[in-house]
This record gives sequence, C-alpha cells and structure tokens, in this order.
Amino acid sequence: MELAGRAERSIAAPPERVWAVLADIAGWKAWMPGIRWAVLEREFGPDGYVTIKPESGRQTAYRIDAAIEPRLLALGLTFGPVAALRRSWTLEPNAAGGTLLVHTVEIGGPLRRRLVAPLATRLHTAAPDLLDALASASTSAEER
Repeated sequence: MELAGRAERSIAAPPERVWAVLADIAGWKAWMPGIRWAVLEREFGPDGYVTIKPESGRQTAYRIDAAIEPRLLALGLTFGPVAALRRSWTLEPNAAGGTLLVHTVEIGGPLRRRLVAPLATRLHTAAPDLLDALASASTSAEER
C-alpha cells in the first residue's frame, strides 16, 4: 500500500474518550463532515462492516480491518485483487494527557490510480475538518 495522505491533530481529550466517540459509528453523522448516516453491520471488529452514506454520492461499505481499543480503527475497501483503499485513525496518548490523532489514507493494487485514488484524494482533503470535528466532539463529550 502507498500513502495517499496523512493528517494529525493533538486533542485535549484522552485516547479513551476519543475512542468512545470514534467507535460510536451511529454517532458519526453528528460530528463527521459530509456524512448523512453511518451504520455498523455485524460486530465492531475484523468481521464487521461500516456502511457510510455521504451527503452526496452512493453509500459505501468498508470492512473493519482493525479495531484495537483505544489505539487503532482501520477501514478497508477493496475491488477484488485490482485496487484497495485503507483509511485509519491511530490514537496515541501525549504528554499533556491528551491524544495525538493520526488519520491516514493508503491505496494499493494495479488499478489503484483509476479506482480508488479519487476517493483517497477526497478523504485526505477532508481530513483536517474531520480531525477538528472529532476533536470538538471528543472534548465536548468529556465536559458533559
């Protein structure tokens, strides 16, 4: 897989709080920019799927590649053996008691440029707003 984009943000909330917001798939629509709805299918783990319906465009089902509480959520999208996209959020505690949140988008396969690169570009372009929204949701959830 090749890196298509990486963005990071320091968040005042601890990883456990950020994870709680990130792992609440049905709650994504409340904070994730451009999402009409998101639903968890099956279980929250490597056998599960997250289906996301953007405000415009078709819904897409991502396979959960990894869900390691409270450190890593990775979603994968494949087009058989010819193209793949992986989107992940990595959470690391920082010295201030908060979280370093890293969002990455990777693509692979012989037809990656044709089939998944446009989506990877959109995801990476939206990443700063997404991280800001997740930071805000995590901090406000902690204050409640």
